[in-house]
Amino acid sequence: MSTGTQDVLRRIAVHVEEAPSGGFEWVLSEADDDEDEGPWRSLKRARKAAHTYKASMADGLLALQSLIDDLDAGPRRPTGAEPDSTTVRAGKEQARRAAKPGSEKKPATGSAFGFGLMK
Repeated sequence: MSTGTQDVLRRIAVHVEEAPSGGFEWVLSEADDDEDEGPWRSLKRARKAAHTYKASMADGLLALQSLIDDLDAGPRRPTGAEPDSTTVRAGKEQARRAAKPGSEKKPATGSAFGFGLMK
């Protein structure tokens, strides 16, 4: 596996928040490279709340997976590149479409990380 000497691993996390209107929304956050443990800033979040925590987490993991060109190497950024500071709202269809066969970015494996594919 060659990741290149210029690329650094991005620290991206997925978590779920309870929506004020009910349901659950996934959020992708990225750690500031200048800090050891944070601060974390919002990178991308769900457009609509899911009915269950499980569904929201699975959709969030698919959204994270869609950001990664090579799941074996992880999310990479060129050394010295500044992370995008704007939060993008994304729907579950966009995340699921990115994980389907024939999409622009094909995941290294057919899994949706540890949660499995939604039924």
